Amino acid sequence: MQISTPTTVKQQDIRDSKLFYFLDNLSAREWSRFRKFIESPYFNVNPQIIKLMDYLELLIKDPKHKSLSKEQIWDLIYNSAPYEDARLRKLFTDFLDLGEHFLAQEVFEENPLHQANYLMQAVHNRQLEKMYNSAASKARNMSAKQFFKPASFYYYQYEIEKNLYKLQNIEVNRGKKDNINKLDFQNAIQSLDVFYISEKLKNYCSLLTWTTIVGIKQEILFIDQIIKIAEDSYYSKFPQISIYLNLYYTFKNENDEQYYFNFKELIFKFIDIFPNEEAKEILDAALNYTVRKSNKGNLSFLKEMYNLYIFSINKEFIYINGELTPWSMKNIVTVALRLNEFEWTENFIKENSDRVNIKFRKNIINYNLANLYWHKKDFGKVLELVQELEFDEISYSLGAKLFVSSSYYELKELDVLSSFLESFRSFLQRNKNISGIKRDPYLEYIRCTKKLIDLQNADDSKILKFKETLSQSEVTAKKWLMDKVQQLLD
Repeated sequence: MQISTPTTVKQQDIRDSKLFYFLDNLSAREWSRFRKFIESPYFNVNPQIIKLMDYLELLIKDPKHKSLSKEQIWDLIYNSAPYEDARLRKLFTDFLDLGEHFLAQEVFEENPLHQANYLMQAVHNRQLEKMYNSAASKARNMSAKQFFKPASFYYYQYEIEKNLYKLQNIEVNRGKKDNINKLDFQNAIQSLDVFYISEKLKNYCSLLTWTTIVGIKQEILFIDQIIKIAEDSYYSKFPQISIYLNLYYTFKNENDEQYYFNFKELIFKFIDIFPNEEAKEILDAALNYTVRKSNKGNLSFLKEMYNLYIFSINKEFIYINGELTPWSMKNIVTVALRLNEFEWTENFIKENSDRVNIKFRKNIINYNLANLYWHKKDFGKVLELVQELEFDEISYSLGAKLFVSSSYYELKELDVLSSFLESFRSFLQRNKNISGIKRDPYLEYIRCTKKLIDLQNADDSKILKFKETLSQSEVTAKKWLMDKVQQLLD
């Protein structure tokens, strides 16, 4: 078929659409399930949507396939009919609506307790008396088999008991004591309490985290009373409560490290009852504590951080949808290298290279390998790796420039270094995406490195004077600079 493009309509690449973005982020398994979803007449009765998916699948699964404009897509779907932009946009919207329905359906399918509760509601609403017992039995069996038990598990327990109350038709049969005896009201109320207390504490801890980061100050109703109730021996025995209670203690008593160790002990003991996303958030809270402590000079918490990362890796909590984010890899590598765990770091990078998103995998792997070789003092290898890097993200780009400049210094390539520092300065001053707060420490780094070059053959008095000034400076890579000054004195 020959594809024509109307000249009266502005072309727009389909790859820029929200619909393409949605499809491009489906896994292979999700592609298969989504195709079955839209081919089911229960969900979709529009054959044009299936044709549209066929063409978009070609674009996504075959990188060599030429992209199509909206106008070309129209010709492929509607043949020689005159182009109607509104009609095509409606097709895209209907397709995306199906995609959103599919995502919601996938979550529903992953939550059998939710399904069991909805079944009980449906049975009650339709008064299907012969299905009462099987619906109730299914709900109880699903609850008993539930592997993850976050706070929401107790909410569903409450919902189950509430729906069982409806199924037994208590309001109609108040006088039948045997019906009432079948219901566990106390368990229902306690389940609701556990859910409420745990969620209150969880959200309060999140608020405390944001207060630390950006200074947000908000109140949570009844939080003092909630904390007091959570400390009661009955409620504190629930790990869904005790985890967040002890996290709260670490916030409020940061200088008392025992609260952190109590929190860590609970993590190691109970983390498996939480879904991966929540487990990762809990571990991140512990990691943030170790970061704050190590930044204040308590270097023993570097080892704590390292051990938490290993635990998170072994449990697979560090991964998001099976992928390792660039920031997680960078943070893990940085901590391990500060502890001189060179062999472990190299193995970690190699074993996780395929788990970094392919869109920026090469850059991320080379950057972290450069960091490894820098710590191993193989500066030639560092330059070889860094020269291949191209970063849109500013922090990675700045880190790479530190690797280059420090490697030139270590290799005594001082003329090349001087030229590079000038280009580095221009980069900092020209780039509008770098804030003044972030730019100034790097500009100071450039000034101090230039001073290092000038002091190569200076007498000790000038070097000592610079060392004193440097010690008071808020400069990037301060430790490396101080080490180089000390070498000039030795």
